[in-house]
Amino acid sequence: MLKYFARVLRALTVTCLGAGGGVGLMVFIALVLKNEPRSFQFALQFGLCIGVFCALLLGVVFLLMDLTARLFLAKGVYKEIWQLEQIRDLTAQGTAKEVVAACRQALLAVPYIRSVSDDMEHLITRATVGQSWRSAGEEMEVEMNPEAEHVWKLRCTSRPKSGNLVFDYGKNFENVEVWQREVLTALSNKSGSRV
Repeated sequence: MLKYFARVLRALTVTCLGAGGGVGLMVFIALVLKNEPRSFQFALQFGLCIGVFCALLLGVVFLLMDLTARLFLAKGVYKEIWQLEQIRDLTAQGTAKEVVAACRQALLAVPYIRSVSDDMEHLITRATVGQSWRSAGEEMEVEMNPEAEHVWKLRCTSRPKSGNLVFDYGKNFENVEVWQREVLTALSNKSGSRV
């Protein structure tokens, strides 16, 4: 949770300096053209006030939207909800073909999925998720490691494409939760049909 608030603080600082600096520079140029003797001091104060106002306004709006989306999606499951990169581990039973097919089918069920590719040599399935109003896109990866005969350790990771992202409005959390739900459903249907 500390990393989450550090990201929020970084976004507020960048917004404050960016908006305030731009407005302050514009005011400074206008006052220099009018030959105002205290133009630098006035521009600095005005720019700082506008920057703090913009940062607080945008910070509060985006923070509330992000928190609302995360808590709504969590529905009581708060595992790593504050992290941008989400990871889910689970153990599955079935043949290699069944597990790979279930993982691929589960990735295809993720909203805004663009492409899914399999690396059968390393038993990794990768997917790219397209843009939505909540994020600029994500990358997903599922590792399948055999533990015993017909027992597999699955690890699904969803991370944003950009490392500079502050808010993802719970999109990575939703991606791994959808994948986990779908893969468990697919594998339970397979084991039920074999009996």
